[in-house]
Amino acid sequence: MSNLTVHAAYESSVRDLAALLTRAFSNYIRRGIVMDGVLLSRMIAADHIDLGLSQVVLQGELPVGLALVARRGCTSRVAAMGIIPEAQGQRIGTWLLNQVIEQARARSDRMLTLEVIEQNTYGVRLYEAAGMKPIRRLYGFLGAGLAGEAAPLESVDPYEVARRMTALSASDLPWQCSGETLATQGAPNVGFRLDDAYALITNPAADAITIRGLVVAPGSQRRGQATRLVAALLAAHPGKTWGVPAYCPEEYGEIFVRTGFSYDTINQFQMILRLQEV
Repeated sequence: MSNLTVHAAYESSVRDLAALLTRAFSNYIRRGIVMDGVLLSRMIAADHIDLGLSQVVLQGELPVGLALVARRGCTSRVAAMGIIPEAQGQRIGTWLLNQVIEQARARSDRMLTLEVIEQNTYGVRLYEAAGMKPIRRLYGFLGAGLAGEAAPLESVDPYEVARRMTALSASDLPWQCSGETLATQGAPNVGFRLDDAYALITNPAADAITIRGLVVAPGSQRRGQATRLVAALLAAHPGKTWGVPAYCPEEYGEIFVRTGFSYDTINQFQMILRLQEV
């Protein structure tokens, strides 16, 4: 590994980082990931990715992979990590992950977190070998032709949903559905309220709608309010294809099953590595 070095991602253009990320994930599950400068810029903003902490790994002078790192407080997240196909099988991913972990320790972070597709057995083994532990499964859901049940929905600012998510949700939610992430989402995303339940969905005028966030005030939980809100959303937007990204904690999955959604064929582990005790 003596020919491996890293440099901060900000030393590369966003366009070059997007191209490197696309190459690194070209043989990934579900036909890879295609990224461009615009999409990556949005991801950086939404997920609080820090290009000063993110790393590009070079083999000699050739960029062969990268790790995008986000940070909030004393917790860092590996938002994406990949090695280009030509450089895979050389344990470069292991080396790069160790760099990320040691840098997090050096800046006194308390925790490193990430999500990995459970069916990506190589990735799961890589992270487990570094000491990361799964704390829950995360599921995605799909629905088409769902009828729902009409109810009087109130439109609210997406930021209000994000604020409620931050104040009322569990503190260990996956990064991508946390209130801090949802706070970056404005129009055409739309927020809705029904009683004490709040939801954030993507553009309701599109053929496919994604439910980005869902929260119920603690005093009103376990009363069916989340289920009624989802059913009302379905009724208010008939004929749409619906999805929930594969970062829904398993303990909340029954809400979507009850409203007719089916499980996606892939799911994730939410994993953590404790770097320091609080």
